[in-house]
Amino acid sequence: MRNLIIPGVVGCLMAVITVSLLAQGMVDINSAGTSELEKLYRVGPKLAARIIAEREKNGPFASLGDVAVRVKGIGPKMIGRWEGMAVIPPVAE
Repeated sequence: MRNLIIPGVVGCLMAVITVSLLAQGMVDINSAGTSELEKLYRVGPKLAARIIAEREKNGPFASLGDVAVRVKGIGPKMIGRWEGMAVIPPVAE
């Protein structure tokens, strides 16, 4: 029974965290669509499409730094400008 309850509680907590962050105007890189991603510094339609394509091909990003490693055209300086605007919520296991 415990094996069923704990994942359910973790999933609910993750949903609450995500909703809270989105209510604060944060962009969740792992679920945002093109229009949401374009709200970030220097992200236009082409870069937003590359972020989404990478996410769909290789799974969710582990951190903002992971985005810089995996997506061409995004580097540490750009990620630094996203601080306070973009998040990667923890993934429930």
